[in-house]
Formats: sequence, C-alpha cells, structure tokens
Amino acid sequence: MRTGSIDDTGAMRLWNLTYNDPRRWAEVHAISGKPLGLWASLKAGGTGSPRAELIGGSGQLPELVGAESARTACNFERTTDGAILYFRSRLEVYGAPFCKGEISGITRLPEGADEQINIWCGWTDSDGQAHSGSIELQCSKAHAVRMEAWIRLWLMD
Repeated sequence: MRTGSIDDTGAMRLWNLTYNDPRRWAEVHAISGKPLGLWASLKAGGTGSPRAELIGGSGQLPELVGAESARTACNFERTTDGAILYFRSRLEVYGAPFCKGEISGITRLPEGADEQINIWCGWTDSDGQAHSGSIELQCSKAHAVRMEAWIRLWLMD
C-alpha cells in the first residue's frame, strides 16, 4: 500500500509525519514495527538514540537538510522490529523507518572535535526491487561512540 506521503526514490524511504495521519503511521510501522510499550521501554533503558546533526545522505536528504536550514538535529526511536530516524526540515517532521538488518555498515570519520558517521542501508521494496542509500550524521566523539553502539545493537543483525 502506497500513498502520496512516501518519497520512494530508491535512495531513501521518507515520510512527512508532520500531521497525524493514521495511514502514514501504519505504513511506517509496517516497516519498523510498533513503538515499544512503557514496560519494554523501561526494561531496555529508553527508546531513543543519542542526538546527532543530520548533514546529508542519499535521495532527497541533501535537499531537505539544505544550506537554508541552520542545524538539523535527528535521532532514532527504537521500535519492536527496528527504528525510525526522525528529523525536522522547514517546519516539517520527517521519518525514515528501518527494520533490523537493513543497516549494512557504519563508518566513523574524525573531523576535528566532531566525528562524521556514515550509515549504509539497503532494503527490498514491495515490488521486490533492491535499493540502497546512506545517511550522514555529525556529532561529538562521545556521542559518535554511543550512536555507533546503539545502531549496532538495535539495527544490525
């Protein structure tokens, strides 16, 4: 099931989640799973990843992050079968859902006091076609270590 809320360019699955549309959330949760309940969240020590700055990636991410946006903070929310990357761009909230196993690699590159994290992902769409993409994040070295550990623990199987 596809609606106009998805940008499926083959490079990244993005949904505009600004408005509370149950169909959009149903599509996102079909990929990543439902949000963790209260007890599961408490037992797991929370559902959120460390915060990072989204600096680019594939598909429409460079356009959404663009030079006009000051800083685009982002983070992952853990779900039952994966996670959702949330970020804001021009007063809109976007989500990119991932299920476990779709992240194929992580690279950390030092950039002075900060580090850049490249996340490599791949998935098969409902038509059976394979797609790949990347996400580029920047954060402090301490947060980069925590972010990499978080992604390896929850998204890479």
